[in-house]
Amino acid sequence: MFHIILCFITVIIIMSTTSHTKDLFKTPELGINVPTVFAHTPHEDVYWQILLYAAQGQKEKAQKLSEALQAGADLSSVTLPWKAGAITDIETLFDKLFIDYISLRPESLAHLGLLESVGIQEHNAQFDDVSLGAHEYRLERTKENAQLLKTFPYQELSPAHKTSYEIFAWQLKHDLAGEPFILHEYKQHQLEGPIQHIIYAMTQLHRLENEDDVARYIARLRQIAHKLDQSKAFMAQQESAGIVLPQCALESIITMTEKLMPEDTESHILYMHLMRAFMLHPHADKESMLAQAHAVIEQEVYPALQRTLAFLREQKECVTTNHGVWALPNGDAYYAHALQRHTTTDLSAEEIHALGLQEVTRIEQEMRQLFIDEGMNDPEKSVGQMMQELSGDQRFYYPNTDEGREECLAEYQRILERSRKELAHLFHMKPRAGVRIERVPAYEEEGAPAAYYTSPSADGSRPGTFFANLGDMADMPQFSMETLTIHEAEPGHHFQIALQYEMNIPILRKLGECNAYCEGWALYAEKLAYEHGFYSSSFSKLGHLRDEMWRAVRLVVDTGLHYKRWPREQAIDYMVEKTGSNYNGVVIEIDRYLVMPGQACSYKIGQLKILELRARAKKMLGDRFDIRAFHDVVLGVGMVPLTVLEKVVDAYIADTV
Repeated sequence: MFHIILCFITVIIIMSTTSHTKDLFKTPELGINVPTVFAHTPHEDVYWQILLYAAQGQKEKAQKLSEALQAGADLSSVTLPWKAGAITDIETLFDKLFIDYISLRPESLAHLGLLESVGIQEHNAQFDDVSLGAHEYRLERTKENAQLLKTFPYQELSPAHKTSYEIFAWQLKHDLAGEPFILHEYKQHQLEGPIQHIIYAMTQLHRLENEDDVARYIARLRQIAHKLDQSKAFMAQQESAGIVLPQCALESIITMTEKLMPEDTESHILYMHLMRAFMLHPHADKESMLAQAHAVIEQEVYPALQRTLAFLREQKECVTTNHGVWALPNGDAYYAHALQRHTTTDLSAEEIHALGLQEVTRIEQEMRQLFIDEGMNDPEKSVGQMMQELSGDQRFYYPNTDEGREECLAEYQRILERSRKELAHLFHMKPRAGVRIERVPAYEEEGAPAAYYTSPSADGSRPGTFFANLGDMADMPQFSMETLTIHEAEPGHHFQIALQYEMNIPILRKLGECNAYCEGWALYAEKLAYEHGFYSSSFSKLGHLRDEMWRAVRLVVDTGLHYKRWPREQAIDYMVEKTGSNYNGVVIEIDRYLVMPGQACSYKIGQLKILELRARAKKMLGDRFDIRAFHDVVLGVGMVPLTVLEKVVDAYIADTV
């Protein structure tokens, strides 16, 4: 925040009523005229029709229409169905939901890779609009689509359409319920935001194989300043509403931003990326193109980063707390909304906190028994203390050198290959898309989690990626590597998400954001590997249980921070005590929960629901239960709210009995 007194006055004003809050959040001066990705073209509908063909697997139609577009053919007759009249077909509405979602997100379009597969790349010269006006525009489309969905009689739909209907109805309803909190979500923090999205889009998604690709790359470089200024304006609007990042998050973003401004422009990550591309794909105009990129980075990107940095530093000087979102205007209501979004349940913060305490006790007992079985138990010490001693044993770590990092990446690859062999008998379905294992980019390492995953392109041309944070090898004990690989790669995130991309379901469902299902499946996969003897030593078993303890502790500390008003230090101390983890690693985690309220609860809530449904299926089906068939059902429905998943599994049980 810029000025403490101003912020105090603002908070008092905003906390009056929800309707008053909504009025205050309106900002007509910030980007209300939000253009869609292809609004500047004479045939916007043609691009979207090509995308729909590609998304539906009609590659030949998509290719022919793309060629006609690029040849300058008369395509004035091509109009999206919902623009030609009333929507009478549910699949047409599903297509509209997808186009409305993607039409303001060129970065998501690039991530899909569908248009690139038929020769269209104009969107790769753009970034997502992150202005408040864009958020308000999307909200208006949400209201319109929610009303359209209600016009279709649910009971008359096919089973597959009913599932899609329920998923979209849940999402639309929840998005509308978030209208009073349009400024509450932290859009830029140490883990996610415009800065990270810019680097990811430029270095991971943007193709640099010919001169046109490079021209779009340079055009995108010129858009960076605009995107950063939009983000800064959004954060300033949040500040005027009494919503400012915790101090720890501001410090991390400041460090990240500083790293993106090396003194030598030629050392900038985006300049170096272009240089490496020219080594693979030489161009006659290489020097001219590099000179253009250098000038844009130096004269436009750096000044925008400096403006962002000055803004963040001014906010940091005024922020003295690391509070949960309870401290924000209408914070308790916002947290309840965030919990519902991330868990896709109606569980209250109190219920989740109690469930977390229960799970912590259960896992502690299981870990204690494993220590006893292996002759490693010390009754005078807590499980956390024994795990802390185990974590201090240097035999479990690779050297903190480039060679050590290479050894670690190679071991991750060996674990992945072993998981494919040893757990294959549990599944009928298997993804076609591959997964690669890479190091977290150096600029992201500080403040980033131990690992994360990014999905493949929808056309399969780009594999999924499991990123491992190797910034400090002391944060990566070898006994945690097996369970981490299962979680992020196979049969965890990559297995589930790649399959989802390959299924015949509405394209928008492939882009779903049901954290409880997605993270719940990955944590369930860890437990599945444990149940089937995958972990190769008692230490790896303890590593798995310690990671499960993390997820149980998350239920306690997330609700502790945001609902019970725990100080940051109390949450850190509790997590260190219960998990025995490295203090610095716990700090990173707690700071993550502070800026992503409710998200950390999705893992355990999702896993427990899948385990509950599996136990139900086993009980009801008896000898007819087949774990592969159960996994077909859970994976085959794709990313869904847990309430929808329960209906689908119950239907499977009824059909199988």
